Parts: sequence; C-alpha cells; structure tokens
Amino acid sequence: MMFNRMFACAVVCALFFGSVCASDLTPEQIEAYATKAVEDFDVTGLAITVVSKDSTIFQKVYGVRDVRTQQPIDENTIFPFASIGKAFTTTALAMLVDEGKLDWDDPVRKYIPEFEMSDPYITAEFSVRDLVTHRSGLPPGAGDLLVFPDANPEVSDILAAIKHIPPTTSFRSEYAYDNLLYVVAGDVLSRIDGRPWHKVIEARIFKPLKMKSCEALPSKAAASKNTVTQHLRDTTTWAAEPINPVYIIGDNVSPAGGLSCSITDLSKWAQFWLNNATTPSGQRLLSESQAREVWTGVTPQGGGGIMAELGGSHLSIYGLGWGLRDFHGKLLASHSGGVLGGSSYFGVLPEADTAVFVMSNVSTYASSALALQLLSDAASSDANSDWLGRLFAIASGRKTAMQKDSGDSDGEDAVKDVAVEPARALDDYVGAYLDPWYGLVSIEIRAGALFIDMSRSQALDATLIPVAPDKFVARWPDRTLNADAYVIFSVEDDQVTGMTMEAVSDTTDFSFDFHDLKFTKNQ
Repeated sequence: MMFNRMFACAVVCALFFGSVCASDLTPEQIEAYATKAVEDFDVTGLAITVVSKDSTIFQKVYGVRDVRTQQPIDENTIFPFASIGKAFTTTALAMLVDEGKLDWDDPVRKYIPEFEMSDPYITAEFSVRDLVTHRSGLPPGAGDLLVFPDANPEVSDILAAIKHIPPTTSFRSEYAYDNLLYVVAGDVLSRIDGRPWHKVIEARIFKPLKMKSCEALPSKAAASKNTVTQHLRDTTTWAAEPINPVYIIGDNVSPAGGLSCSITDLSKWAQFWLNNATTPSGQRLLSESQAREVWTGVTPQGGGGIMAELGGSHLSIYGLGWGLRDFHGKLLASHSGGVLGGSSYFGVLPEADTAVFVMSNVSTYASSALALQLLSDAASSDANSDWLGRLFAIASGRKTAMQKDSGDSDGEDAVKDVAVEPARALDDYVGAYLDPWYGLVSIEIRAGALFIDMSRSQALDATLIPVAPDKFVARWPDRTLNADAYVIFSVEDDQVTGMTMEAVSDTTDFSFDFHDLKFTKNQ
C-alpha cells in the first residue's frame, strides 16, 4: 500500500540520509510552490517533476504552449532545456571512456588534428576534460556571437574561430562559462563513435532510458506536433511574445544545449542519476567509476552570493557537465539552462533521494526559483530559505533595469541616448570591418544615416544613432532581444581605423559578447 511504502521510505531516509527525504515534499506543498511561481513570475508555460529513486513524487504542467494558439501543455509536450543538455554530452563521452576508446585527459588534437587555440602550448595541452569544464582561459561566452541570436555555424567555422579568440586569463586558472568548446566536445564524440552527435545521444541515452519524446536536434523539436513555442518579453509592455523562429538554436550547436524532452521523459533522466547511472531494467550505462567522475569537481567557481546566503553553500565547483556544491550540508549536483525564450533548472540531491526538474517556455527566473525552493526544503526541512521571494525580487530589479536601458520606457531614468551631430562626415565611417574570430561587419549609409550589418545575423542589423563623438548606438529592431549595443569607432591621424562594441545594458546576456570584438577597418 502507498502509506506503507511512504512510511518505509521515511525510515530508510532517516537511517541513511538524515531526517529529510523525497517523501517529505508533499504533493500539496509542491503544488502550492508551483502555483505561486507561475502566478508571481507570470509564466507562459511550465513543467515540473519531483522524483525519488523508485517513484515520481509530483509531476504537473501549467499554462500554454503558445500565447497565440492557447494550446495547453501536456505531460508529453517537449521543451528545450538548453545547457542542462551538456550532461548528455559528457555522459556519452564517459561511455567511451568505459569502452577504452577515450581518456578524459587525452589531447583534443588526438581526435581533431585541426583543433587550435591562440597559443601553441595550450593547443598541445588542451584535453577533452578541458573542453567540458570551463577552464580554457577564454572569456565568458567566448565566441557566442557566432551562434546568437540567429546564426547556425558549421563545426568547422567554430574550429576556425576559436584560435583567434584571445584569452583573458591563463590556461586552467579560472572558471569562465563557454558553449563553443562543448560543440567541439560533441565533435570528439562523433568522430570516435562514428555517428553524428545526435545519433549517438539517441542510441546511447534516449533508447535505453526509453525517452521516446526527446529530440536531439533543435530543428526536429521545432517541427514536432507537441512542442512549446519559446517566448521573450517585450521591454515596453513586458508581454510574452513568441520568438522569431530563427532564434531557435542551430542543430550544429546542439552538443552545448540543443536537446528537447517532455517532463515525463526527464523524470526518467532524473531517476537515472538517483540510481547511480542505472536504467529501470537494471542496465548500467556508466560504470560506478565514471558515474563518480562526471560528478567530481574540476574547476572552482568560488563561493558566497545567494547560494551561500539561502543554500548554506561554502564551495562550488564545476565537474563534467555538472555544477557541484554543498547545499544545506548535502551534495547538490545541478545545472541551469537558458535559451532565447526558455529557462530550466535540474538539481539532484542524492543524499536526500530527491531530484527536481523544472522547465518553462519563457525567459524567466521562475524555473530556478521553484527548483531551488523545492531542493532547499528537501535538503533541510528547517532551512526556511525563501528562494521564490528572493529571485522574484531580483527578477523585478532586472525588469526595471532592462526597461530603463532599452530606451523604450517612459520612465524619467530611461536611457534615451539623445542623438547628437556626428563628429565627422558619415562617409568616413563607411567600410568593411574585420574581427579575427567573428569576421566581416559592414558599415553603410542607408536613408541618410549610418547602418550596421553584422553579417552573421539577420537580427543584428540596425541604424546607428550618434550619441557622442565617434560613438553610436544600435537599437536592434527586435525589442525582445535586450541586446542593444554601442559602437565606438577608433581614430588615428584623423582617420577611422576600427571599432569596438559593448552592450548598452548590464542585463544583456553574456552570450551577446560584443565586448570581445575588435574590428579593424579595411582600408
């Protein structure tokens, strides 16, 4: 009977894991938190599962797939869950280690001879482990403008670009999150296995776990009959708007975060990790040593902040596709995920026999807030940590800043960037500008004003408004991107010689890494 099973679970958890276990999170409690998250954050759609090793404690969906059609989400509706999918790439790589086909510390050039970083020593030493642990020395989000918001580069394009991105720290000295190196890791996986990355993930993970709804390619997920539409907020009205379909992440970038699954199938993925990388049928997909390896910390992330305040965390370290930290005295293995128009969070508390997965089809703090609230209560019943309240306050402050910096707000503090007279004739700025890793950008005159064409992106084309001597602002036509940029021209001997860029707002996602661009004007 259910009562006896839950009672037995409580006894076992008390004996082996302390006083808290998954059954202490009641469906009523979870429902109350989920409802509050959906309402407070005005979430378009949300899916949640809370599991223990042998059962689903709670699973439910809320809202609609698309604000235009109002079609309801069901438990088989697939969502993109972005960077949480990095763990699928590292899991498949770990399988190759078990098979003796790969060592984590093998140099990348053993499998991709054309791989090259900016420094010959780093190129020679760069390992497969380095690809997946964010310690390359490159800046955060390095090269993401090759992908965001609407580009779909070939792997060869990424390999060609990486060697031209200058490091900002020494090799392996600091944590800096990246995506492009996970694409390279996916290419390593594909070259060793002999199949395209998506075929490897389907055969090695989806099939044995019976994750039938899942799609490894974003294009296939977008074409599914039961998939969500991603939504972004209009900075003026704050209404959730469907994204331009070109913003869906490209298939070639999928190893860094292009997977989509239903919440029903992600409950299987969650239980897989609570059961030490074993399927419900008893099939072990990873050896015990490799299951431990992917949860072994490599790159320190520092401490403090909200995790220390609300989660009692002292240390945080990145493993192989997982963030690892102490959380109210217990191990938390977790990862967040964000794409344009979607947010997610996955956390596993093995000592509390609890895993939580939350996804939403709008860019929001709600997924992280809800997941961390539940994980906090599961880790310590007396924690009294108000994750929902704190992250709602942070989200509200971010909303105010976004609206102010967009220039679209009517508030007194809105950054309007009043136009001034250009410091020189517009023809002086016109030309082709080359950045070593990004490529060419064109500055033209259209309708009597300067115009920037970012070449790799249809969305990042805009009129340039002069706001200071040799400084212009690009207000991109799509006001949901929150990525407006300043363009600053360099001048030597009264000649325009190049330009740099920087985001207008501190709230702009780091994947819009304009600050890493340094253009030279072709004379």
